[in-house]
Amino acid sequence: MRWMWNCPKSVRPKNGWFVESLFAICFVVPLVAQQTDQGSEYYARGTRAMQLGLYDEAVNAFQQVLQLNPQNAEAHCELGAVYRFKERTNDSIDMYLRALELPASPQTHGVAHLCLARIYHSQGKFVDAEKHGQHAVDLLPKIAEPFFRLADTYVQRGKLASAQQAYQQALALDVNLAPVYQGLGKIAFLQNRLEEAVQHYQKALTLAPYHAETYYNLALVYRRLGRSSVGRVSNPDALQNLTEAKNLMTSFQRLKTYNEQTNRYRRLLLEQPTALEPRMKLAETHFEIGNREEAIRTYQIATALHPKTLPLYHNLGGLYMQTGQLTEAIAAFQQVLQLDDTDTEAYLHLGWLHARQRKFTDAQTYLQTAIQRNKNLTPAYYGLAEVYVQQHLFAEAIAVYQQLTSIHPDDAKAWVRLGVLQLKQQQVSDAISAFTQAIAVDENSADAHNNLAWLYATQGEKLERAVELAERAVALEANAARLDTLAYVYYRHGAYPKAEQTILRAIDLEPNNTAYKERLNEIRQAMEDRKK
Repeated sequence: MRWMWNCPKSVRPKNGWFVESLFAICFVVPLVAQQTDQGSEYYARGTRAMQLGLYDEAVNAFQQVLQLNPQNAEAHCELGAVYRFKERTNDSIDMYLRALELPASPQTHGVAHLCLARIYHSQGKFVDAEKHGQHAVDLLPKIAEPFFRLADTYVQRGKLASAQQAYQQALALDVNLAPVYQGLGKIAFLQNRLEEAVQHYQKALTLAPYHAETYYNLALVYRRLGRSSVGRVSNPDALQNLTEAKNLMTSFQRLKTYNEQTNRYRRLLLEQPTALEPRMKLAETHFEIGNREEAIRTYQIATALHPKTLPLYHNLGGLYMQTGQLTEAIAAFQQVLQLDDTDTEAYLHLGWLHARQRKFTDAQTYLQTAIQRNKNLTPAYYGLAEVYVQQHLFAEAIAVYQQLTSIHPDDAKAWVRLGVLQLKQQQVSDAISAFTQAIAVDENSADAHNNLAWLYATQGEKLERAVELAERAVALEANAARLDTLAYVYYRHGAYPKAEQTILRAIDLEPNNTAYKERLNEIRQAMEDRKK
């Protein structure tokens, strides 16, 4: 997965689902232990190792903390989290219970209760889960997660009114929690409030679009809605609901496969936490489904474990570009150059990124370097020319496009862009030559046909040819701007009825465009003058 110049528009990351994953730490609040300087060092080492998935190292580090201070409740909690990630559930429970026996802040005890509630819920021990969940909400009243975890347990125990209240308490603390809407959707479904269930599940999907269960549950709602019209299968709403259910089930299967793939790679990483290949496969799986947040996080861990592996920084930088994190992308590609200062793609991307930040001097330097290292790197020429355009350095931009067209004479877009800039500089004959050359190398270049037609019409030259060019441009792509050009060419040619019909088509496409309306008035005035 390598990234080229035209990266997609930035994508706003979605709020993730509170999943049981290898990288999801149970703690909803930071735990700060009272300990010696040496204990602090081991504690930090353990926390870092846990974030990287190096669970054996994390266990050793937190055990060192406990050797120095056996009464450290926070370290017991951290060990509980590590054991949970290692799927040593009984050891995890023991650590959290031990933390509750030790003196600690309400915050620490609240986290221990919350994590125990989650474990017992996953084991189907809902009575124990409810007990610890109630303690968690008492000790962490300003944190949303204890409330919706307790609500989930209430649902399992059939206490729907209590669950509804707990979910609402969670929303009062944070309105962007996907699991809350999932839970509210489940309650509404159980109580046959189907339209309300749809709203809650759809909200959950906007916040957590990669959670397979939500698609499945929403499909069930639509299926029930579709089947509620017994004997009226031809009812349009019923058919639409059943179709929606089918589509959601397809999405569910796709996400289920995605979850199975990611879980397979995570299990491999449990056994071989420093292995590069499964971690890259995991990142690629996230990327392919569109989950860029998880792909970024996976590559971040990979670069921390393999700091000299060049492709990791390329892929991480590309993802940062896609998500609009320009500063982070710059850091990633600069790391590429630290490892290999001959990497042309890195110079190209750094030029683009600095241009986006309007740091034009740096952008020019990077793009010029990219061109020096690869004379055939077309995107670098486009980038450098447009950096000059942004600074109104049109002569410099023209020179770059002239260089590009001399190297790649079959690049019609470069000829078109060159012609536009030459026209801006009043170099009319050069612009005509550029547009003509663009058509010669690409007979389907709508822009070249359109621009040359407009130029001939404004010059009052070769109007028959201008009509042919403008008609060809519209035939290739009939947007409003090209219809306006054709209308103007007809007008200059004296074909007023055709001009009127054509500009009216442009106005239909863009009814608020005042320039088109002025063109219509100009054409109609010419028609009136002809009648006199």
